[in-house]
Amino acid sequence: MLFQDWHTHNFLCKHASGSIEEYVKKAIGKDLNLIGLSDHFPYECLEGIEAIPYEEYAMKLGELDLYTSTAKQLREKYQNEIEIKLAFELDFIKPQVRVHKPYLKKYYEDLDYILGSIHILLRKGKMFAFDDNRFLKNYTLYDSINDIYIDYYKIMQNMISSSDFSFDIVSHFDLPKKYNKHPEDPELIADYIDKTLELIKKKNLTIEINTSGWRKEVKEQYPSKEIIKKMYDLDIPILLGSDAHQPEEVGYRFKVALNLVQEMGYNQLAYFDKRKRSFIEIK
Repeated sequence: MLFQDWHTHNFLCKHASGSIEEYVKKAIGKDLNLIGLSDHFPYECLEGIEAIPYEEYAMKLGELDLYTSTAKQLREKYQNEIEIKLAFELDFIKPQVRVHKPYLKKYYEDLDYILGSIHILLRKGKMFAFDDNRFLKNYTLYDSINDIYIDYYKIMQNMISSSDFSFDIVSHFDLPKKYNKHPEDPELIADYIDKTLELIKKKNLTIEINTSGWRKEVKEQYPSKEIIKKMYDLDIPILLGSDAHQPEEVGYRFKVALNLVQEMGYNQLAYFDKRKRSFIEIK
């Protein structure tokens, strides 16, 4: 089987440990043939985000050159051992989508792909990172867990439909379940999921199978088996990401994940180079 990890972080994002090279070495040690370096793009270019500890969530603007130059140096150094891809994980925060563009522009030619993510919700004038357990108290701003999911998928639909937010891969599709908090009305949320998947198909995007959920309270991958089955029926492309925040998490449970998607019917994985997608066979 091919093991390619398209979602990893490193010490620059301030909430992961390990140098970029340590992740590359660990990937080589685990016989991966590709690792995607996809650290969080800086939040500090945004406005009105003082309510969240954004300096703990991503690299700084002044570290972007270090990040990209290190990736290029490692690509050269390990070219005979592993393929290294360069990317960003970019948060969608409406209405500040355009703010990223001037800072991203410098790196467009170097990027192989962009992960589109949602970590921030805005409720009753309060911004919070819903996947940070320090903000679990903010869940009470919603009338129910249903409403959190509805808010999340509406934002994702905006992200997918936005002409100002360019990205290639949808990250951790059902992230609100991280703390094992599930909708009270699954059928209601299924309607929002279906609409979101249809938009993803229409926009010809890819969805990652993110194995980090197995390390969280929910104890399953993102997205769920039920959603992956819908993705397959819609012929939505997939790839694997560990969302590693420690070197040893690279390629986390990839054998299990590949077996799962094969059971669903998938026989190909997406592959990106300079933001052009192609496909490889699962072997």
